[in-house]
Amino acid sequence: MNKVNQISVEYITPSRSIEVYKLTSLGKSKLVFVYNYEGIQFRFFESIIDLIRFFEIGREPMSIFGSEEELDDYLNKILVEEYI
Repeated sequence: MNKVNQISVEYITPSRSIEVYKLTSLGKSKLVFVYNYEGIQFRFFESIIDLIRFFEIGREPMSIFGSEEELDDYLNKILVEEYI
């Protein structure tokens, strides 16, 4: 089980935001990014580059969730590998 800490929330509009999370497990950690669309759809990005590609060219992420509970479950279980 990962330790999940929300680092920041940046609002694009009052109902759309980009959330940054720090995931920690077994001494390793990494930052991940979530685009929260009106609280009804959550797009998960493993890197800032993937997030930028989504906004610039519409490249969809591999993981999209329909509820905050699904996202939380995923964040708790995803493999944490440190990126240098």
